[in-house]
Amino acid sequence: MHHTAWTKKGSSLPSDRIPPKVQAQATPSKAKGKKKQNDSTPPKSKEVRALEKLRDDLRKASGQDKDPKGGCFCQASMHTLSPYTPICRACGLILCELNLPHFACPHCGNALLTSAARDSLVESLSVKVDETLAKEEEERQRAIQAARNAEGAFPTLSAAASRAGTPGPGSDAQTSHPVNQTHKVLSLDSKTRKVKVSSYTPPAISRAASTERTAKEVEPEHKRVPAPPAEVVCSSAANSQRPWANMRGLNVTYVPPSRA
Repeated sequence: MHHTAWTKKGSSLPSDRIPPKVQAQATPSKAKGKKKQNDSTPPKSKEVRALEKLRDDLRKASGQDKDPKGGCFCQASMHTLSPYTPICRACGLILCELNLPHFACPHCGNALLTSAARDSLVESLSVKVDETLAKEEEERQRAIQAARNAEGAFPTLSAAASRAGTPGPGSDAQTSHPVNQTHKVLSLDSKTRKVKVSSYTPPAISRAASTERTAKEVEPEHKRVPAPPAEVVCSSAANSQRPWANMRGLNVTYVPPSRA
């Protein structure tokens, strides 16, 4: 038998004379699939991003660094009381929401949280992030279902399709019920009295605009109350004839109450 470059030695099978086929690599298609999957993921809300940022800052911070913005000394008179560290346990300063827990106290410079309290807060923030994501996903699925009902999608009556359409514990509701699926629409022609069947595919939801808008969001700058001056303003010596006089230089006149 005549041997070729691709035949095996000592083999007489005709299949050994067939050259093997070189399979093309499927890396670009997988990359495209991953890109499409990432594009279909909805962007995170402002609340979720704020919670994740605070959690990550608490994990990385030592607690001894001061706020580069100087903190706020309004003592919760202009802003809401801090839900994480409402008071400094070292100096007793009342802290508003602008004084973040991963920074030190703006007055005395001590850490606002102990290591155990910081770990507990990180864990509670992680739980809150998961709960917020689940709540937003539930609201998003409810809005998708309401939009699907408004578009006139007919429900599937077969048991097999009903089981397939119901998301299980490990399935994704978005995968089970895609938003841009094709619907069969029945319409009755008033002139010919005939039923017409047409297909309708709603436009796909674009996430590019919302993602771009999210990237351009800038945190609003709040008005902060600066720290009080280090030097106490003292008045001049008090007059012995007027021990209760106003020594700050304000022209105040006492007006007695009117008699009835």
